Amino acid sequence: MCKIGDIILVESYFKDSKIMEHHSFIVVGDEAGQIQGLDYDLICNVMSSFKDEEQKKKKLSFPCNYPIKHTDTNVVGNKKDGYTKTEQFYYFNKQKIDYKIIGSVNIDVFNDLIKFIEEMNKQIEHIMDNLI
Repeated sequence: MCKIGDIILVESYFKDSKIMEHHSFIVVGDEAGQIQGLDYDLICNVMSSFKDEEQKKKKLSFPCNYPIKHTDTNVVGNKKDGYTKTEQFYYFNKQKIDYKIIGSVNIDVFNDLIKFIEEMNKQIEHIMDNLI
């Protein structure tokens, strides 16, 4: 069972009616709730790794992308730095998705991430495509 701060790998999910595959997420919420009448029990931020320095510079130019160093996590075999899109909350029902826990974010970094989300000056996009 995953918990807040875990990094999970979701086998497939929907974003804008498109099927996306094999992507990692940081769990930012794990309590059951409802959004627009749909049940959920998992809220996540999507994570991506940087391909090169040019992409890193471009992705971090967006003010809501939060950098995650590979040393900020305990994912076995991970040597890539990346980022998470803090302005997007993905809502999932754990019974309806295929996922596995691949690690977690260090507690200090996770707390800083949550503070960053709370203080950012941008409306959060609530992605509910995976609840239908």
